[in-house]
Amino acid sequence: MSNRSAAQVAPVPPRFIRAMDAPGYLGMCRDVFNKTVRPNVREFPIGKQGVGFDRIELDQWADAYIEAMAIEKAANQDNNRPRSERQGKKKGELPWPKKQSQASSKCRTASGRLTKNTEENEFKRVLALVTAPKQSSI
Repeated sequence: MSNRSAAQVAPVPPRFIRAMDAPGYLGMCRDVFNKTVRPNVREFPIGKQGVGFDRIELDQWADAYIEAMAIEKAANQDNNRPRSERQGKKKGELPWPKKQSQASSKCRTASGRLTKNTEENEFKRVLALVTAPKQSSI
């Protein structure tokens, strides 16, 4: 045996992957695996009831899938643009666009007003109901 300890040796991935582990190996749910992958790769029996897939064939399917489905991105695409709406405003323009509240044009002001005292009284009333001893049903 070499001078490497057991902790330094990388584990060898299994060649055969059981059907229950194959979706996780590809990072997808079982339903998606059964619909998109399984019809396109060979499967074989493992033991009496097990079904297996060849890891290398799964890797080849994954490579082909990536090649066919990958979204090409421009090489000079700037993915770190500022997210601010103020970006690119001309001098003299308002820093933020004026937005009218959706509710302001539809709702009318009701009479009356809400005061801090009203809120406190309502809170005290509810608190008394919650903390009061329960009445006997007898």
